[in-house]
Amino acid sequence: MFTSDTDRRACLRQAIGCGCGAAFAALFGAIYEHFSHSVYSYFMIYAFVPLFVMSLVYVYFGAFSKVPPRRAARNLFTAAAGCTAVGMTAKGVVVIFGSTNRLLPIYIIIAVVTFLAAIGAYVTDRAKAKQPVSRERSDPA
Repeated sequence: MFTSDTDRRACLRQAIGCGCGAAFAALFGAIYEHFSHSVYSYFMIYAFVPLFVMSLVYVYFGAFSKVPPRRAARNLFTAAAGCTAVGMTAKGVVVIFGSTNRLLPIYIIIAVVTFLAAIGAYVTDRAKAKQPVSRERSDPA
């Protein structure tokens, strides 16, 4: 079994996980909007989008990409999408409540930093995949 095969399967499993998270976020947003007494927030309505987009990206990586991301990059990408979804949900709750909070931009900062770390991990993985494997034998003489 090759590493890329297991990475492909893991990408497809992670796509299912992100899809389930997106479905949960959409259901939570719909229920919260229903009981918010006709007060709506676009943050709450579209909180499922980052996880949904990430699941589509994982389907692409799992099905079509020659070098799928390894575990560290996948986990960081998922963490960035999850942080964005949670931040959007928190912002939606605060907007629907009719208040403000100074801590909400922290979600976006953390999501951007995590996303940049994920891109760095993915680029490092691709660079390692392109390097030829040296097969030097060491004979203990």
